[in-house]
Amino acid sequence: MKSLILTWALLLETPVRAKLKKTEGPPMGWNSYNYYNCNPNEQIIKSNAQGLVDLGLAELGYVYVTTDCGWMIPQRDSQNRMQWNTNLFPSGGAGLGEYLHGLGLQFGLYSGGGYYQCGSNNLPASLGYEEIDARTFAEWGGDSLKYDNCYAASRTVMADYSSPEATSPERHQKMAAALDDVDRDMAYYICQWGLGDNLGEWAPPIGNTYRISNDIYNEWRSIWRITNEVVPFYKSTTVGAYPDMDMLLVGLKALSLTEERFHFSMWALAKSPLTIGAPIDSNLMPADSLDVLSNEEIIAINQDELGKQARLVRRYTEEEWDIWAGELSGSRMVLGISNWKNQAQTVNVDLLAVNISSATARDVWAAKDLGTISGVQKLELEGHEMRVLVLSDIAAASSVPASAGYYAAADGTYAGGANKVGCSSGECAPAGSKASIARQGATVALGGVTASSAGTKLVGVDFINYELAIGTAWDWGSNTRNMTVAVNGGRAKRWAFPISGGDWSESDRMLIEVDGFVAGDNTVTFGVSGSAPAPDFVGFELFE
Repeated sequence: MKSLILTWALLLETPVRAKLKKTEGPPMGWNSYNYYNCNPNEQIIKSNAQGLVDLGLAELGYVYVTTDCGWMIPQRDSQNRMQWNTNLFPSGGAGLGEYLHGLGLQFGLYSGGGYYQCGSNNLPASLGYEEIDARTFAEWGGDSLKYDNCYAASRTVMADYSSPEATSPERHQKMAAALDDVDRDMAYYICQWGLGDNLGEWAPPIGNTYRISNDIYNEWRSIWRITNEVVPFYKSTTVGAYPDMDMLLVGLKALSLTEERFHFSMWALAKSPLTIGAPIDSNLMPADSLDVLSNEEIIAINQDELGKQARLVRRYTEEEWDIWAGELSGSRMVLGISNWKNQAQTVNVDLLAVNISSATARDVWAAKDLGTISGVQKLELEGHEMRVLVLSDIAAASSVPASAGYYAAADGTYAGGANKVGCSSGECAPAGSKASIARQGATVALGGVTASSAGTKLVGVDFINYELAIGTAWDWGSNTRNMTVAVNGGRAKRWAFPISGGDWSESDRMLIEVDGFVAGDNTVTFGVSGSAPAPDFVGFELFE
């Protein structure tokens, strides 16, 4: 990563300045793509903008109105400026901007870092014209720019996931510098799809938001896929730099009402932009969906002044549910208990999982104060429901599980084709090396794991997974790798490990609860689930 930054600095002679407009909270607004694809027109943009005002959404913060792909003609003018298709947009860019500003809204523009814009084979993007386009966008009164990544390496391949041009940050950095030089504040929405390495390092300094994934689409499974990709961005999410999980499906009649609430909640907790993709028309959008988008308490979580992304604190893969927790201002916490199962189920949530003894709780979607809660909470969840609780008056737990030892993968017994892999200094934390458990039947067993008592133990598994579901996004790619854990020869239980960081050397930790320990020495075995590779395994810490 340092070499990329150095190369870019040399190209510009000075490093990229990060003076672009930074919104305090994740941007909120509307984008034309999800419903109208690359076929927008002036009436579509104006009617949806008016809808934001008339339905009260603008007042809630949905103010950025972005015309996505398809707004221009193939030819630039005599000064090499992009030109609006006046058959579709008779008022042109400046006129559309004036209209939106007159409604109290923000004017969002769209381009890309390749030869052509997405969804076309002849509409120009900004490659080679960055400075001209930045000035032109400013002259039109633009307030934000979504910058896409199509046709990065050629004029014939629209979606390229592997070329140096598509995976490098340089084109997005170049447009950032161009926007930084114009005499207008503009928010910058990087849409590089999370390709290449270290998005969480290079994008936050220059972008207000940065797309972490391939496109969302109208299926429940895309919620699971994108959720597993956003997990490690808690490391870089901060005020003014937010991970973009893509536009909302709420209102598109693609999900059930319960699923829409789950989707909206997950995006809010992760501090993703809240960008509506449905038509803002009460004749087209279900009233219940409008209620989801208008939930002020969920919006407040998303817009919380701390700007901290919620973290995955427990995963129960075979049982199909998770616990997410995030810090909020005013010494509060948000909990998201997510049921990934198709059917309803009852789960037990121990507040000790988030180091809490007791707290005052509010069930956000029920709009109900629960009073003081403590200990284990028994929750009955619908299929695909996320229960969102906001906790205040928090009393910390007097005792929490303490470390009972760390066991590095390098010290294990390897079998079935598992391999030790060395790492460079500072990588594969905290052990500095890792195990590849990639073949069917491969295992790494760690003996001499000492427990003071028998039963279920909390285990922090340090892992590396960077198998991004980019080309497989439209199918069943999930951004997870499965690994089994067995204690003392017992049943090998499966866990789905999400993306861990920005490359195959950046680890993360997932906390799981593992049964089968005995007092004294134990052997813990990590293995492949089925025939697909497990995540790389760094080591684990035992807590008692």
